[in-house]
Amino acid sequence: MKKTLFVLLTLSLVAGGAMAQAKSKAKWDAKKGSYTVEADAHIVLGIDNDKYGAALVALWNKVHPEAADAVEFLNTPSDSSAKKLADLQGDAPDVVMALTSDVPKFAGAMAPIESNTVKIVSADADQQFYKSANAMFKGQILALPFAYDGMAFAWNKTMLTKLGLITGKVTKNNLPVEFDTWEKIFALSKKWDAQRPTYMDKRVNIVFPMSLDEPWSGFSSVTSSGWGIFSAGKPLDPGFKDPKFAKGLEFIKAAHDAKVSVEADGQVTPGASMGWRWDPYLNDQSAPFGLVGTWMDVNGALTKGGHELHFGNMPTWGGVTLKPLLKVKVYVLNAYSKYPSASAELLRIIFTKEGMQAMIANSAYVPALKAGAKIAPDYSEDVVKKEMAAAFATSYVEPVTVTLPDNPTKQAMDVYYNIGMNQFYKDVWDGKLTPADAQTKIVAAADKWISENNKKQ
Repeated sequence: MKKTLFVLLTLSLVAGGAMAQAKSKAKWDAKKGSYTVEADAHIVLGIDNDKYGAALVALWNKVHPEAADAVEFLNTPSDSSAKKLADLQGDAPDVVMALTSDVPKFAGAMAPIESNTVKIVSADADQQFYKSANAMFKGQILALPFAYDGMAFAWNKTMLTKLGLITGKVTKNNLPVEFDTWEKIFALSKKWDAQRPTYMDKRVNIVFPMSLDEPWSGFSSVTSSGWGIFSAGKPLDPGFKDPKFAKGLEFIKAAHDAKVSVEADGQVTPGASMGWRWDPYLNDQSAPFGLVGTWMDVNGALTKGGHELHFGNMPTWGGVTLKPLLKVKVYVLNAYSKYPSASAELLRIIFTKEGMQAMIANSAYVPALKAGAKIAPDYSEDVVKKEMAAAFATSYVEPVTVTLPDNPTKQAMDVYYNIGMNQFYKDVWDGKLTPADAQTKIVAAADKWISENNKKQ
């Protein structure tokens, strides 16, 4: 019976927030500037990183020695943690790391965030993510974004320097002045086609390991003329008919013609071989330019490889900055927690300067904060995260909370991942389809998918 009520509540919230949740049960102590911890409190933090979890428990014990050991952490995959709130209810962790895309689906199992924490976090959070995570709840704040989840453009300074290609000057967007546009990078690739250089005793066959068979990390290519999926805010119109999208497909063809990736025999790498190639970029120094994800052990790779990597905005094409997809992970509270005030206090501690410092010191996460945030950590010991955070400012926010109007449990963004976009990208690269023909087929495939999925359940 409880599960049925939960499903009805969640669907109501997803459909437009018509059913308001109860107010927070947390008790704020204005004199102390913190929440009252229940005398017998024992709460669990659901988190997907042991080192980070242990650091937060240690921080809790430092802040609340009178309630030491009241908090423990449980390693919980963030892609299933929100569902566990619904399935386990009171037996699930009290404070949970989750995916933004799961907030609308399982909102009925989440407690509203108390207003004092909202004031603190709303002032410092990356506003586009803070607003998008809670947009459909009409004033209720259920999720607090804490870490970016995406990829940033990187360039191998060591490699470029040893090949005699850069002078050390960088732009305001932290790119080498010699390669701040794709026009310059493609020109380098064409030059190398005549004679490939050697680096670390290997011939450099890849200038940029463009992804085509893995559409999430390959998304940036089709933003090369300013296009963005669902940019008009219409859940039934992903925007594939836009001429700017067609020009994005033309960018893929231009990259092919520039031979940004070739095989050992000098032939252009076939589209089928251009899937996820970012790990060799980071760990094996296979190319001078690439994308690196927030989950990757960048510092570990740099220590092992002995190379210097820097991050910045993606280079421009025709004056337009390309944009990788970006989303965030969030923290939410269990609506069934026996200790709502202690849970709120742990959440408050997570969103302090010390909490952010614990994050960057003990995980690969990059805090999702606006420039100049008061709770921003000291990045002096981790320049990589500082540069990645700045690079994310020009990323494209993945619209994971946009749902189909007649089927609110289905994300509209799923259209991008379920119509064989990777095959269209590969066909353009391989010359099997012109950009115009690919656009026509993509529009038809998207219309069909939306028609089949936008149905009341």
